[in-house]
Amino acid sequence: MKKKRLLGFFKKEIIALLRDPVLLVAVMVMPAVQLIIYSGAITLEAKNLRLAVDMTPNDVVMDKVYNHAIGSGWFVRADTSTRDAVSVVQSGDADVAIVAPAGGLTKSLIRGEGQIQILIDSMNILKAQSIEGYLAGVVLSTVREMNYPMPASPIKFDMRILFNPELNTPWFMVPSLIAVLVFLALLILITISITKEKESGTIETLVSAPISKYDIILGKVLPYILVSFLIMLSILFIGRTVFGIPFVGSHLMFILGFLVFCVPASGIAVLLSNYTNTQQQALLGVVIVAFMSLMLSGAIIPTENMPVLLQYVSSVNPLSHYAYMVRNIILKGSDIEYFARQCTYMLAVGAIIWVFAIKKFKTTL
Repeated sequence: MKKKRLLGFFKKEIIALLRDPVLLVAVMVMPAVQLIIYSGAITLEAKNLRLAVDMTPNDVVMDKVYNHAIGSGWFVRADTSTRDAVSVVQSGDADVAIVAPAGGLTKSLIRGEGQIQILIDSMNILKAQSIEGYLAGVVLSTVREMNYPMPASPIKFDMRILFNPELNTPWFMVPSLIAVLVFLALLILITISITKEKESGTIETLVSAPISKYDIILGKVLPYILVSFLIMLSILFIGRTVFGIPFVGSHLMFILGFLVFCVPASGIAVLLSNYTNTQQQALLGVVIVAFMSLMLSGAIIPTENMPVLLQYVSSVNPLSHYAYMVRNIILKGSDIEYFARQCTYMLAVGAIIWVFAIKKFKTTL
């Protein structure tokens, strides 16, 4: 008899799962999709590092080193324009710069000396830890290939780690966590709040009230923006007091960047709530959206390591722009041009998301 009751419960749950298409897709389809995406996205090997070089026009050896580095597959050419290598790294347009010794590396080797300065942008700790080994191997193999006399002592590399000299992991993680936790707070609170109204039936009361749909949306969004702001401040306070995280940039940019990010983040939450009718579905949707956004944001895994297709997906991910912006403001001191560019991306994506969110919100109600 117990076996029959157990079999009855088993059949009931399977039938309930099959009748819920949202839950069925989330459980059966999404794991396979995530496996395909993340198997190509998640890698700890640093690739496509943007490399700049500061050398004299007739420095044959340094030019050869640069070309070998580009050909190795680890590095790509940085857009240096007319700026020097130091400025390119400081602006974030290059991950690493090689600076030749005075007079050039060619003359330095002829004199029996050899010293190269390497400037590394440590905004991403995974990249910074890999660069020294990559470049050392490229330089030594190039010098041997050209049959230049090796100096009495091995070639010295003067490493300058910018923005995070000791490669402290918390300095990298805390700014990233600020962006991630703000996004999670907005996504969870707004999605659950709207879905809860739909599940309990009180959304009908709101719709029939003498208020517009925009009033309903704003009433559901604005309180949780304030909550997320407090969460952001608390994480920043803990990071500074417990881990000694510096704050180099502008506090005004930090707050404005948060407000700009709330546009696409809250839009995603409202759009997601239109496709969920129960809190269980909402939580599943939040997990899927949050996990995919996080892994394709560059907050933990560098986006440059991903396949080209996923890099394009990452470029339209608002969390990607916000995570890089927060890290730049806190550790580097973001310049106004970089800040404006990131804000423009987020506002553009946010506008598109809100168009669909509002349209779907109207038809759903």
